[in-house]
Amino acid sequence: MIAKQKGTALVLAILIMILCSIAATALVKDNLLTIRLLQNVKTGDQATLYTQAGEAYVAQLLVRDKEKNKTDSLQDDWAKLAAPFDIEGGEIQIVVEDLQGRFNLNNLVDEEGKASKDDIKRFRRLLVALELDAELAEPVLDWIDADINSTLPTGAEDDVYSVNEEPYRTANAEFISTSELLKVKGVTSEIYEKLAPHISALPGHVTVNVNTATAPVYAAVIEGLSLSEATAIVEQRGDSVYTSEAEFRGAQALEGRKTEDVGVDSDYFRVEVNVQLSRYRARSQSVLKRAGAEGGLLKVIRHSRAEL
Repeated sequence: MIAKQKGTALVLAILIMILCSIAATALVKDNLLTIRLLQNVKTGDQATLYTQAGEAYVAQLLVRDKEKNKTDSLQDDWAKLAAPFDIEGGEIQIVVEDLQGRFNLNNLVDEEGKASKDDIKRFRRLLVALELDAELAEPVLDWIDADINSTLPTGAEDDVYSVNEEPYRTANAEFISTSELLKVKGVTSEIYEKLAPHISALPGHVTVNVNTATAPVYAAVIEGLSLSEATAIVEQRGDSVYTSEAEFRGAQALEGRKTEDVGVDSDYFRVEVNVQLSRYRARSQSVLKRAGAEGGLLKVIRHSRAEL
């Protein structure tokens, strides 16, 4: 009897030890999970701070650049940041792009929301340079102009979009993002991919910076210029900088050609900051406007952030 009681006590003791071991293991597992979660939060916060620091650094560069010279070109410090550099525990990459080296879609209408005929011609030339249908200019114009009348012969207003499987209306306002084009009649993802590197969606009317413009944009803003001629101008430009509109217009390749709505400086820049810390990634994208008499002020026009 005593032996049986001792055996029962031993079994109970073993069971208690097993339960304590299971509880301890679960507690350790929970603690490890909590520690990992806290580490992820800490890493995420660090990555966010790095993206903010990167954007602030670019802001300083843009302000200093305006103080140094009155032009903006691919030779400026802000244009040479693409190579990633090491930070503690990872790396950061900063890319800055002059958005005035592109064609601004919002140039298609004036302050009253009416069609800007000269800019429509420029946009049509851009489409042709990219081997796209020039008639796409009409539905794009209808998307942002103030009226509800379709531009003939290929325009599109609410009557076209309201019968879609998922109906919607035209914006009848400026483009906020170039990706809005994907809602415009006739613009496929393939067409958008072709256009995207050469267009912007900036508030109001802006000039094209000839120091940063792409060849298709040259062909758009310079009447009678073929894409091959525009490509030759970009290659000839090389590392040089046009210091004035007059100097650009005096270029031999442009002799006798109508050149309007161009400049040699910019106010709008796109800033992308990519941060990688261990397995954690963060990305921010911003559109900055350099303002003030000497460009000493910077405004954030748009901002987005992603974590991966």
